[in-house]
Amino acid sequence: MRRLVFAFKVILATVVGIGLANLIARRTWFSDHSFKGVALSHDLSLQVDFGEPVWMRIDQTAHYRADTDEGGEEFEKLIPRGGHTVHINDTETGESHVYTVTLFHQLKCLGIIRDNYAAKRAPSSLTRHCMNYLRQSILCQANIKIEPVVNNLGTAVRGYETVCRDWTKVYEKVDKLHGMTSDV
Repeated sequence: MRRLVFAFKVILATVVGIGLANLIARRTWFSDHSFKGVALSHDLSLQVDFGEPVWMRIDQTAHYRADTDEGGEEFEKLIPRGGHTVHINDTETGESHVYTVTLFHQLKCLGIIRDNYAAKRAPSSLTRHCMNYLRQSILCQANIKIEPVVNNLGTAVRGYETVCRDWTKVYEKVDKLHGMTSDV
């Protein structure tokens, strides 16, 4: 059981790191298509002013455990208060479109995998979707940083610092789109 918990933690840390690397690696180009109060790039990425980079410690944690209720609650709090989807109005047609922000889709999938793992059930179709979605996300935005290892099996050393974009800015942007702050 300890090996499974350790493997889950390693997978979780890797996927979260890759999700954050996706934010770092993304380059934006503006399209001619505009949406009410929301700037989107040609690939429909939210335009977020990330400000200064932040330091992140990659390490073991007592948080987000698969075997505790508290871990489940922590995963639930990773999703913005208004949910992982946003409604954006097309200025040309006035039509409202619903989108999910990739970062939050990825985190929601991690929570689904965690819940499935914690319940010790065979993978559901939703869990299989999430595993495939995360695999594709990792391949699409491959993080090519190198990590030190502790053995010939390639077990990565935990406990190092890295520089990330300030992902709290994505939460702020989505809160604005949900109308949970005063200026949109």
